[in-house]
Amino acid sequence: MPSAIPPSRLHRLERAGLGLLVVTLVAFGVVVELRSALQKHRRTDFGVYARAGWAAREGLDPYAIEDDRGWHYCYPPPFAVAMIPLADPPTGTPRDFCLPFAVAVAIWYLVGIACTAFAIDRFARFALPDEPTFSRRWWYARTGPFLVAIGAVGHTLARGQVNLLVVACVAAAFRALVERRSFAAGLWIGAAAALKAIPGFLVLYFLAKRDMRGLAGVAAALAIGLVVVPTIVWGPREAIALNSRFLHSVLQPGATGTGDSTRGRELTNATATDSQSFQAAIHNWMHPIAVTRPAAADPIARSGHWLLGGLVTAAILLAIRRLPSNPVDDLIRLGALGAVMLHISPVSHMHYYAYALPLVCGVWLKGLHQAPGRVFPSGLVLTALGTWGLLTTLPLFDTPLAASLRSHGAGLAATFVLLRVALAQPVQSRISAGWPSRSPRTSASAAVLTRSAP
Repeated sequence: MPSAIPPSRLHRLERAGLGLLVVTLVAFGVVVELRSALQKHRRTDFGVYARAGWAAREGLDPYAIEDDRGWHYCYPPPFAVAMIPLADPPTGTPRDFCLPFAVAVAIWYLVGIACTAFAIDRFARFALPDEPTFSRRWWYARTGPFLVAIGAVGHTLARGQVNLLVVACVAAAFRALVERRSFAAGLWIGAAAALKAIPGFLVLYFLAKRDMRGLAGVAAALAIGLVVVPTIVWGPREAIALNSRFLHSVLQPGATGTGDSTRGRELTNATATDSQSFQAAIHNWMHPIAVTRPAAADPIARSGHWLLGGLVTAAILLAIRRLPSNPVDDLIRLGALGAVMLHISPVSHMHYYAYALPLVCGVWLKGLHQAPGRVFPSGLVLTALGTWGLLTTLPLFDTPLAASLRSHGAGLAATFVLLRVALAQPVQSRISAGWPSRSPRTSASAAVLTRSAP
């Protein structure tokens, strides 16, 4: 008996799966709320941001305060300013004009969901502009990458981390690039770097393309974020001091092992986190027994980290320069740099795999573009994506196998397999000939007009 549902639309079982996904996100949000705000001890990193927001509101030094677990703020000054609306004062301090912490947690969770949806939609809309809205391919272009990266995204949401806001900035930059607004793209990348320094690595995208407008946009955003905003909030002298504290208490210890060691136990020591960097992988392989592993990274591991990171970066830059100029491969460019970025950071938490979401989307969307009419990429692409998703999700569990995967860089290996698949074959189609029009919804009609022109 023929189906009453048009083949281009979701089938009943697919709609049920979509509904189940929504219910799961709501239920997960309830769990995050309980763990973060409604237990005796807060189990969230969001408390650090909210406490820094309070310090910024009061004109205090956010690097000198601690959250309720004794953790310190480890981000550039402008992010503390951005968190003022969700400010959380220390226990015993008046909460005048502050939201209840449970409400702030809920808002931050919804921000993370919104940023994820925004990013995935922008990647799909501008990489595959001609898909009919709400068709099966339209939905699979969005839900497929999300399900692949659900471990990294879910871990970021559970921890109350900022990664998804950074990914949303990258998505906004991608849209600006497709629309040939390089300066605006640079502004978004610079904004991401001003929120969390690591995305400054993405400036290599503009350097690789010799895009001076993009570089100018990055410089403008950093000037606003690191100079103008702190000066308005704290004054010029304290703004300089705050940037200096960030450099000496966060960046220097993480990169070189020197400087202020205040955050060593919670962040910069080799054994402080389940780091996924080159440095951590080398250090862990050199000291395979976890209980006797030195807290400080071995000098060989540090040197190997920067040497390997430099070689990998050079190889990726060479590879992405060879890609054709089209939206799908441009997303691959940004995604490839983002994937390298998360591993080249000396301290790379498991939730940093959320930074690979642009690459996951790029590989999935590129696979769909090369398979017209299908809702799944090829078997090779699915295998690479599935392996990456599995090896970045399994380590999140509390099992001996998970601990071994975390310790020995399983996710790092899976990321480079994914990069190999992403960079293996350029898109060969009419989309490679140039950029789509400024409005992605009109690109199909524009193509028809082009073909019919005398």
